[in-house]
Amino acid sequence: MLDLGRLRMLRELEMRGTVGAVAEALGYSPSAVSQQLAQLQREVGVTLVERVGRRLRLTEAGEVLAGHAETLLAQAQRAEEETLAASGRVAGVVRLVGFQTALTNVLAPALPRLAAAYPELVVDVLDEEFHRVLQALVLREIDVVLTDEYTHLPRPHRPELAAEVLATEPMRIALGEDDPEAASGEPVRIARLADRSWATGHVGTNHADLLERTCVELGGFRPRVRFRSNDFLVIFMMVAHGGAACLVPDLAQAEREEGLAVRDIAEARVLRRMVMWTRTGAEVRPSVRAVMAALRESADALAARRPSIVRGVPDGE
Repeated sequence: MLDLGRLRMLRELEMRGTVGAVAEALGYSPSAVSQQLAQLQREVGVTLVERVGRRLRLTEAGEVLAGHAETLLAQAQRAEEETLAASGRVAGVVRLVGFQTALTNVLAPALPRLAAAYPELVVDVLDEEFHRVLQALVLREIDVVLTDEYTHLPRPHRPELAAEVLATEPMRIALGEDDPEAASGEPVRIARLADRSWATGHVGTNHADLLERTCVELGGFRPRVRFRSNDFLVIFMMVAHGGAACLVPDLAQAEREEGLAVRDIAEARVLRRMVMWTRTGAEVRPSVRAVMAALRESADALAARRPSIVRGVPDGE
């Protein structure tokens, strides 16, 4: 009988490429991972990995078994989830990763209701934006992901994942309150900001990619980025005191910050979507289903109290 834990290590090695990466992801030492892979080879009776330089690589037989491991692990996960679903018990840990304004405006208001309704449920939250977040969801490192997605930069959808748009909001331009481009109160043309310094998110975030693409497509220039942070408070201070400009989502509420002027984008309507991702079929698990339902209710309330926010996708988009 093949051990599911060892099969997971083989699958992880195929996806991550190194024993060290597998060890870090699963919480083992590298030597323990190597020992478990060696034991799996003895159980199967064929060579599954081979050393190439200082790294282990799957053999052809190892790749075949890793493919079956993916199926077996998915079936085991589904069996566990369906068992929990049959019991109706909402318990255990749901791991959620999201971006700043999604966590503060949608998740945080949902937490008291979840705690009151499901005392055995624990929601672990990580404020993070990185390109591999959906891969981490596929690898079952996390259970629910809230990502931002822009009209200019849609994320490719994957068959093993389910995506649902919770809310859509406009992107605007934030400038210092004394900036001459903001003086009239009218929408600001991106093309007139080519000489500005810009503040945006870290390299690799959607916010940073959006700024680059928007400036190129709407303004005909590449932005000169001088300030980078994934914290909007830091970005706002760089705009208010550092003479920078930035693209800002409505939920960041930049208009409340002293020293800022917030204006619409003149050339085109740029929208940001808040997207909830799960593994396909994960909603059968009562704990995940409860968290997803709470997020939907929170998005309903958000759209009701902020007219600029559209629940789901706006008509015509």
